Amino acid sequence: MKTGSPLLREAKAALKAQLPSGSWRLLRRALGRGPKTIAFDQLDAELKRVEEAFARSNDDGMAATASFELQLDSPLPPDPWSPAYRDAQMALYRRISGRDAYSVDHERSDFDLAAAIREPYPYLTRSSSEVGDHLIAIGYLIRHLGVSPPARIVEFGPGWGNTTCALAQMGFHVTAVDADPRFLDLLRARAAPFLERVTSVQADMLDFRDPQPFDAALFFESFHHCSDHLAMLARLRDLVRPGGRVLFASEPIDDFPMPWGVRLDGQSVWSMRRHGWLELGFETSYFFEALRRTGWTARRHRSQAISTLTDVITASR
Repeated sequence: MKTGSPLLREAKAALKAQLPSGSWRLLRRALGRGPKTIAFDQLDAELKRVEEAFARSNDDGMAATASFELQLDSPLPPDPWSPAYRDAQMALYRRISGRDAYSVDHERSDFDLAAAIREPYPYLTRSSSEVGDHLIAIGYLIRHLGVSPPARIVEFGPGWGNTTCALAQMGFHVTAVDADPRFLDLLRARAAPFLERVTSVQADMLDFRDPQPFDAALFFESFHHCSDHLAMLARLRDLVRPGGRVLFASEPIDDFPMPWGVRLDGQSVWSMRRHGWLELGFETSYFFEALRRTGWTARRHRSQAISTLTDVITASR
């Protein structure tokens, strides 16, 4: 059986799901297949190597970020629900990113608008694997939406607008909420032929309000940028109608080494240092408990045979 075969990926996913949290990472490390671990004093040299790899190609850069992870050098407070734990995570973000404090303004991206209209992410990467994974992930999300047009959907963090445009073209009415005004300019340009179905709002997801509840709320690779995930989960109860649903698609909710917090894999560390983005991850049982505590019942839809991004958690009130 080939290493990258769908059957082997599905078997790995099934085994991983059955193991206690953290066991999969320990197993891979014991077999010498996990990324190398680096200390904080090695980080600058490693990130320089990453930048050199990205200068060659996107695939080379991604491979470089996948080759290492940062070692946490001090213990975290034991209670993941406590203010002390949250403070420790934000201090870790500041240390990795080099910023004095987190701001939602750090979530902005620098790009040429005219070029992005013609070739938005992921197409600009010229990477067949990255484009393919992205399209597969969007398709998997749409398959599990659970609502039909012309339902009202609020999408948080639409970014390049790929999911928003796909939903609007299907006949959904989408309110796209993003903190980055440039992404909203891009979205309006790309959605021009069906702009009557798209409402764009510049706001931090935590600050967004609407007088009329939505049929669904959607996070596609965006929830992990939220600076207060518990407050956001509670806020969603006011934004989604009774009987509606919330979807978390392709989010880093998995076999995480801590209940929740700053991700220490190479790609996340590089993103925090280079862009200032907040890159959080969640251990699966913690995330489902967080949903329960904020009034949600959740179900996971996952198929790792095609892509690691075919992963959608649906939650209802």
